Amino acid sequence: MGNYLNQKRIVEFDIHDPVKNLWRSVLCLSIEDAIKIKHKFLKYERNTRSPEIDYVMEPNIDFARVCEYAGLNHNMIRRNVLNLFKKMENKEDVILPWKRLTGGEIYQ
Repeated sequence: MGNYLNQKRIVEFDIHDPVKNLWRSVLCLSIEDAIKIKHKFLKYERNTRSPEIDYVMEPNIDFARVCEYAGLNHNMIRRNVLNLFKKMENKEDVILPWKRLTGGEIYQ
């Protein structure tokens, strides 16, 4: 039988920790910004760099510190965003959880 604690979502552990919630919000906003800009670059077929994408994708101490304050592993976050960007580049359907960004619809 599996361990129930391993099946819980992050929100179920830290829902009453306002500091972690604040840093997770900061992290979500930075990832949302990177996704929006990546989408614009793909839409207009531009292959340029942006500070928003670099902040999430390139190793840097600030991103690692924000992830640490949020109680998350920065390598895992970076790997997941990279996988998302690859799906976007391959024109695969991507469902994003952020309502502000897509309304929960499929992002193409």
